[in-house]
Amino acid sequence: MIADSTVRGDAHVPQPATAIASHLVRADKADEYQRAQTAITDAARKFPGFVGTEVLGPIPGMQAEWVAIFRLESNDAMRRWLDSREHAELAARIEACLSEPPHLLLLASDDNAEPPVAMVFTHRVAKGKVEDYLEWRRKAIAAQAHYPGYLATEFFRPHGTFQNEWVDIVRYRSVDDLNRWMESEERQSLLKELEPIVESMHAHPLTGLEGWFALNREPGATVGVPPRWKQALAVLFALYPTVMVLTFLNPLWHNLSLAESMLIGNFLSVSLLTYLVMPRVSQFLSFWLEAPTRDWKKEALGLSTVAIGLILFVLMFQVL
Repeated sequence: MIADSTVRGDAHVPQPATAIASHLVRADKADEYQRAQTAITDAARKFPGFVGTEVLGPIPGMQAEWVAIFRLESNDAMRRWLDSREHAELAARIEACLSEPPHLLLLASDDNAEPPVAMVFTHRVAKGKVEDYLEWRRKAIAAQAHYPGYLATEFFRPHGTFQNEWVDIVRYRSVDDLNRWMESEERQSLLKELEPIVESMHAHPLTGLEGWFALNREPGATVGVPPRWKQALAVLFALYPTVMVLTFLNPLWHNLSLAESMLIGNFLSVSLLTYLVMPRVSQFLSFWLEAPTRDWKKEALGLSTVAIGLILFVLMFQVL
């Protein structure tokens, strides 16, 4: 049976902004365009505030253009990316490959709105049932889209040895909207239709520590949420120096009561982790966080990096 989780709202944070660019590529420039698109995608992934990117190729008879979708964590982050020299130079390379000027659609976020929520579904499809499953998914997406607050469904095929499940990420505008779909009779009916098609199915909200680790958004890639033990070590790697720095700053509010100073310290540590420290730590440790579980060299290197880093932090703070 499917294991559902109750979805709860998170604290308010700035919401992602989205840029959608469509490119009509000259036939003789297709290879050069793909190299330029790979370069701008790689650059965006390294840019502060990056959330995700997708590049969709043309579909004969339906879509003549390439479509590139970039998401950054806020309107300000999107503005910095679009105004950056690096983006301008790479965008010029892309424009040189086009038969007409590119079309750019910006979807600014409403930073006063409730954060959107997501539910991750994983399905292990029974042998010989893939076509039945794809037909079921089309019905499910059509049903989801009729419910208020529906935003999008992103899906990922099984990929390689280490991920043999189909993954869907369903996004709604609010917790109430998502729960309305999750508890609907229409969904329960669809789940009964799904039972003979899959060997196992699971659902869980994208919450908790996972929110600090970006999903791997390369075309055809798996959902890049690290194992929980890696998440915990990465958070420790970021949390220890953050708390120590704030401890040294504590005299700035030493006249306050314990309860008040703790509140200030917790507020500052959570804010620093969310907006400054964790995005950089997850990028720094991405070679290990996203590594396949059987890649022992990367596992050993990642664990060594965390251990040595923590030891160096201890030695540094002992000297200060």
